[in-house]
Amino acid sequence: MNILLVDDDPKFRTLMKRLLEKKFFASVTEADNGIMGLDIIKKVGIHIIFLDYEMPHMNGKQFLQKLREFDKVVPVAIMTSHSEKEIVQELLPYGITDYIIKADMLANLTDRLGQIFSKNRHLISRKL
Repeated sequence: MNILLVDDDPKFRTLMKRLLEKKFFASVTEADNGIMGLDIIKKVGIHIIFLDYEMPHMNGKQFLQKLREFDKVVPVAIMTSHSEKEIVQELLPYGITDYIIKADMLANLTDRLGQIFSKNRHLISRKL
């Protein structure tokens, strides 16, 4: 499974990448901004995207708008440090399949990622 991890925080990306590779046996490609992330998607077959909401150059909403112009089905889980439901509601029309609140992640990250993979299994399997 090929995962794209788009986040401007290198320490967070390292943590997520190690966990995804070790616990979920995934191949993880990293991008530190949305522009780089979109370029990667056009070159590499991606099965699921973990996308930070707040990034320089292109935020999560802008990334999703561009992504959905050429890929309408790849599952996208938004990662945000905000717990406001308004952000999630704002992004639902762009086809996000799940979200992770970063502040809650450390305690139950593995379980939460397992839930996301399970919930999106049908979309991921279409891309495999």
